[in-house]
Amino acid sequence: MSDQKKLLEFDLLHDAHPLRIEAVAGESSRLIVSFTSVGTERDKWPPKEFVGLASQDGRNHVICVTDISRCWMNAKGMADLILSKISDYVLDHTITEVMAIGTSMGAYNALILGRKMPLSRIICFTPQYSVHPEVLPDEKRWWWFRKQITVWPHKQMDKLPKPPVPIYIFHGDTPDERMHWQRFPQAEHVKHYIFTGADHNFVRNLKGANTLNYIVTAAINNKVGRLNKVVQRAGGMRREAYADYVAAQTLLERRESRGRPSALDD
Repeated sequence: MSDQKKLLEFDLLHDAHPLRIEAVAGESSRLIVSFTSVGTERDKWPPKEFVGLASQDGRNHVICVTDISRCWMNAKGMADLILSKISDYVLDHTITEVMAIGTSMGAYNALILGRKMPLSRIICFTPQYSVHPEVLPDEKRWWWFRKQITVWPHKQMDKLPKPPVPIYIFHGDTPDERMHWQRFPQAEHVKHYIFTGADHNFVRNLKGANTLNYIVTAAINNKVGRLNKVVQRAGGMRREAYADYVAAQTLLERRESRGRPSALDD
């Protein structure tokens, strides 16, 4: 049986609207929980994400959590149900290490899971700080799903999972991304990277040249030095350095906009 075929053989752990939880077994004692994002089709289940990268050729166990309601974990009892299913799987498979990964809404949900249970790593691509209209009134995306949310137990990401869990966060620097990432708390255990010129969908660009694979693998294995090099080559930088980068770019643009003194043209 090929690794690819094994990756497609999921066991169904839960299937009751709006939540579907599936698992594929691995060979190690490591489990990676992958949360799906919003997807592109309103009435269809969002596709699974990061399965191959998380599995690492069948070595790791993978659980995929799919929410067709797209509620950012705000549905009553959803977070506790997910936690219960993961906990059962951990006990049944003698798991010693649990990680979480996701992009966009999936990344937000991964952080919520980190508030609920101890994780050894959290890997987040373009997570929202909040989709609550009062917290971020300028956020206009995903409005159809957001207006269905009536209760908000997880209103915003003002508190990240506590140390010592390493948290890796990746954002672009377009205005609609900046409104989110600039609000995220900063802390020693949080490695927050900003990619210049990148928008909310920049993860698809990272798949080229195997960059996404390198980033996820380095984060899974907590290889910060390796991760920093890969991110830098892909046009990203640590959040702490981004302010200096913007200041330097602004100064350069001002210098280039200055004309020659008129006295030199005579």
